Amino acid sequence: MKNGKNNKRVQNEIQRNRIIFIGSVIISFVAFYIYNILTPLMSDDLLFDKSLYHSIADIFIQEYQQYMNWNGRSVLQVILKVFSLLPKSFFNVCISICYVVTLLLIYWNIRGRKAYDSFLYVLINVLVWNYAVDFSQTMLWMGGACNYLWGIMIILGFITIYRKLLEKQEIKNKSLIAVGMFLFGVLAGWGNENTSGGAILIILLFTTIYYYNTRKLEKWMVSGIGGMIVGFLFMFLAPGNKVRGNIMRAGETYSGISALISRGVKVFEAINKYLFIYIAVIVLLGVYFYYRKYKLEEFKEVGIFTLASIATAGVLIFTPEPMPRAYFGANIYMMIAAVQMVQLIREEDTVLITLKSGGIILATIAMMFIYVEEGANLVRILREVNEREEYILEQVKLENYDLKLPMIRPQFETKYSFMYENDISDKEDWWINEVYCIYYGLNSVEAVAREEYVLY
Repeated sequence: MKNGKNNKRVQNEIQRNRIIFIGSVIISFVAFYIYNILTPLMSDDLLFDKSLYHSIADIFIQEYQQYMNWNGRSVLQVILKVFSLLPKSFFNVCISICYVVTLLLIYWNIRGRKAYDSFLYVLINVLVWNYAVDFSQTMLWMGGACNYLWGIMIILGFITIYRKLLEKQEIKNKSLIAVGMFLFGVLAGWGNENTSGGAILIILLFTTIYYYNTRKLEKWMVSGIGGMIVGFLFMFLAPGNKVRGNIMRAGETYSGISALISRGVKVFEAINKYLFIYIAVIVLLGVYFYYRKYKLEEFKEVGIFTLASIATAGVLIFTPEPMPRAYFGANIYMMIAAVQMVQLIREEDTVLITLKSGGIILATIAMMFIYVEEGANLVRILREVNEREEYILEQVKLENYDLKLPMIRPQFETKYSFMYENDISDKEDWWINEVYCIYYGLNSVEAVAREEYVLY
């Protein structure tokens, strides 16, 4: 009778945890979706020429042109082209689902978690919102989100399934799984240059450990790794990479060894800026766990994702100076390592467990204030963008093609909007002014401060 009551209590607790966890997932979806609604099209989004696309085949024809002349990220670029042809409202829903799935994939890569661990899920959510590289560019801007958020979701999806298969004692339909892993591996390898390379390293390290312990390799492992390498080579060897690389190298101050040294310094600075908070967590807890006599085996996942993160960032020394968002994948890998380290805190360690739980609650409360404040700025930015567009369309109807337009007020700037780097400007020959001319069919755009603008 007593055991029956205990089982019922356990089942009730699991059900309660499941409801809280699902609620947390729904809230994270809604929060991200709202910010996407408040983010307008900008930058390269406005240059997308829909008139070139009359059928599905045209998507691949245009992508082939880009593959030959600009870059090899064909999988992600096809995704971007599809969303660019559809209403922005459809993208808002899909990218919000992509965001939630990415959070869950990070969550599923943490060993030792409890069933429906809402604290862990919320911690991951808060870390991504606050410390992901250029959130506005890699998560909210359509062009960036398709290249980075979609890319990391596909890559983590492959890593997660691969790790789950490694843990299985018995696998049925091995031939079918081998084919599926090859195809999925191609997609993951053909994603984002350094992030996909880091994923290959992660898979190779997990496979090496598996082989060391079992002295065997399954054909789905070989096909999965092979698929990743094939996809990576298709991306890496694209003729367009050479074209783009030559253009970027032409803008560098140094060449040869001096260029490598210059890039090395910048990579070092980027690691400090985007990865150090996670490195600090790993080091501090690592020293603490050393004195608590933790076994080296317990840090396997931490070591693999840390090494992959450093490699993903460090390899950029061999490329012309990249945009900061190129460190996005390295940041996610290091975050997984740091969260895994936090998850190693044992229940009996009351002080650290209290600090962990209290810290997550406090960070969540702080995030609520940040979300509302920055969300209000997004509303203000969108209002000014919409007002400006309405005015432009009115003037175009009146056949006025040389317009004086207001810039967005600087006091609304937020790290959750990429609009300020893609707004019109009073700088001479500013490229966004030309983008507006192309998009709206104008002859010229003169940008002025919003406070000085009186035409509407």
